[in-house]
Amino acid sequence: MQHMYFFITTAILPFFRLKHQSWFISDGEPVVSYKQKALDLHHQDLAQNHKDRKWTSNGVYTNPYEYTSVDTMSHDNMSEWLYSVAKSIIMSMLFIFLGPIFIILDIYIKYKK
Repeated sequence: MQHMYFFITTAILPFFRLKHQSWFISDGEPVVSYKQKALDLHHQDLAQNHKDRKWTSNGVYTNPYEYTSVDTMSHDNMSEWLYSVAKSIIMSMLFIFLGPIFIILDIYIKYKK
């Protein structure tokens, strides 16, 4: 019986994940590091304070890596990716072990609307 239960829940899992993607995949806003926030504030400050002037390289100090990369060299999106993978794995394992509860919850939400 246990083997049949795990087989059925594992077979249903991909279809349930397609139907309820928000339960399994993180849709949060991208994580922005303090370095990226500081660089964005620096750009905003430069844009606001250099109006009506000619842009020259004299007296303007910039990050030398700024021209080769749009973002700072940090791990901004790595934490978001790790969170998404961890949420996906944990929710998949919970579905395999507690499949009937997920299905009953889905039916309840469907008929409550």
